[in-house]
Amino acid sequence: MAKYAFVIYSDPEVRSELVKAMHAIQYAMALKRKGHEVLIFFDGLGTKVPLSQLRPLVEEATKMGLVYGACGYCASPPHVNVSSRLREAGLKLLGDENDHKDLTLFHEIGYEVIMV
Repeated sequence: MAKYAFVIYSDPEVRSELVKAMHAIQYAMALKRKGHEVLIFFDGLGTKVPLSQLRPLVEEATKMGLVYGACGYCASPPHVNVSSRLREAGLKLLGDENDHKDLTLFHEIGYEVIMV
């Protein structure tokens, strides 16, 4: 089976972007149900997705073990400013306002990166 890491950059405040994020999460869940190894990571403006109207879908994906976390750098106060709310929602943050993690971390552990 394949290994996929979905990195979601989509801004949930823009309807077309919200729909992209929704479909990416649903696709990730479908792949997991078919036996693939799948991760979801929220980056950039996508760090707002777990706090949006997609929260129930993100919670379902989390229960399936798919949500790897969110970018702590992008979510930090100087940027999108949602880090404290993501922590309260139980998401793991990678990096902080001084440390932006490189997406090669997923490639290095064998995942094909799909950016949405």
